[in-house]
Amino acid sequence: MASRRSRFLRGAAVTGFWLLILIGAVLLGAALWVQRTFGAISVDQMLMNLPGGEGAGGDGLIVDAVVSILLIPAGVVLLLVLLTVRSRCALRRSGGLQARPSRVLRTLSAVVAVAVMVSGVVAFGSTVGIGAYVQSYAREAAGAATVADYYVVPRHGVSANGGGGQGMSVGGVGENEHRNLIVVYLESVEETLGDDSIFEKNMLAPLQQATSGWESIPSLRQYEGGGWTMAGIVSTQCGIPLRSGGALGENADLNLLGSEGNEVASYLPNASCLGDVLAGEGYHNVFMGGANADFAGKGAFFRSHGYDEVHDLTEWQAAGETEIREDWGLSDQRLFALAKDEVMRLHAQAQPFNLTLLSLDTHEPTHLYDSCEQDTEAPLASITFCSMQQVAGFVDALDQAGVLEDTSVVLMGDHLKLLAPEASFWNELNGRTDRTIFNRIWSPDGVELARDDIDQLSMFPTLIELAGIGLEHHRAGVGVSALADETQVPPGTILDLTAEEYRAVVPARAAGFYRELWDR
Repeated sequence: MASRRSRFLRGAAVTGFWLLILIGAVLLGAALWVQRTFGAISVDQMLMNLPGGEGAGGDGLIVDAVVSILLIPAGVVLLLVLLTVRSRCALRRSGGLQARPSRVLRTLSAVVAVAVMVSGVVAFGSTVGIGAYVQSYAREAAGAATVADYYVVPRHGVSANGGGGQGMSVGGVGENEHRNLIVVYLESVEETLGDDSIFEKNMLAPLQQATSGWESIPSLRQYEGGGWTMAGIVSTQCGIPLRSGGALGENADLNLLGSEGNEVASYLPNASCLGDVLAGEGYHNVFMGGANADFAGKGAFFRSHGYDEVHDLTEWQAAGETEIREDWGLSDQRLFALAKDEVMRLHAQAQPFNLTLLSLDTHEPTHLYDSCEQDTEAPLASITFCSMQQVAGFVDALDQAGVLEDTSVVLMGDHLKLLAPEASFWNELNGRTDRTIFNRIWSPDGVELARDDIDQLSMFPTLIELAGIGLEHHRAGVGVSALADETQVPPGTILDLTAEEYRAVVPARAAGFYRELWDR
């Protein structure tokens, strides 16, 4: 009986040893794959994006993940098991193996197993920002300020600021008139891409020429903890950082956003966002994008927040569009051609409209369409230039059709270019501290920026005021409009915070606040 128990314990110890090795290897594989594919990410980004495969880079990305995270680590561990068993058998036949491993050998084995597992945990935790995630909860638990302390539901209406947002002249806009609004999110486009001293060419040249004379915010920064498309959309349209509704694994819907069969019906339903404000002011809201709107909950977000129409890949496929890349969706050339027609339709109606567009071509992995000539060593440089040509053509069409006479237009990147060792422009951008999000702003009555340094959270009230809708105290969400300076805003806003204080407030978790925003 004692011998049987001893064999059982030894077997359990050996199984536990290899299980710890396997867990550590898988976590190391996951960390390495995420780092080389996406760079460092956040827990919220992992929860909201990685589980949803369809429309997120195609089957190739999923296969690469499975191979790198599961198959290779498991294969290496299995090989080690086989080598170990073979070595033990050889030593047993030669008489060089003790009947029972020495205490020193058992201790060393335990240390190795724990070290491998801990290394995997540390590497994976560092890659997905587990430390920052835990710290965000700790800050809230300590009673420190969070974004919830600075959040306001926008109180809006043209009467709040006379004939439009502060910083814009009133000429041409009556007290009860609104401007149409067009917002174009440019996938991964930042100002640095226009620097031909860093890159092979000025990739932004076509759009810079088309928007000559337009205003721009010199420093439009990505908010702390952001850096992916839905984070950029939510921050600029709702004035809050994008976060899940609870702790890890607490919200099954969010963990599966975008995966087939797990599309959500509502997205931050209790937040007040741009589409909600504009719908309340009588606007017709339309979203157009080249990818599947189910991925990452884009369609659910827009439908939850006042958008009347959502046009995406499923519609383009049904309409017979052929310029489609299988891993993402419709080309920018076709998207902006369709958008021109949509603007003409909307502009011909009496109702004010808001059209939101999301480009696609500049998302990695790279794909060069036949219509785009590659004249650079890095394919993405040529692709970005071609995409900017399409956006520039769209802007020119707006001008030629007279749309710009009563329509505000905002062009901006959804986030900074993703940085990862296997992604484009790693060498050019890694380590740079001067990176800001590309933006250009047009208003029929001119734009006077009161502040030249804001992050994405303050774009929400800025967009509202650019539509000619007055905001009480120029506030919406956490942000303060870039059209208002400190003297025009009462105490109690983020403008009261130092840069260091603001950097601490934005990442703080505000768990109860977000549970309320997500509560269905």
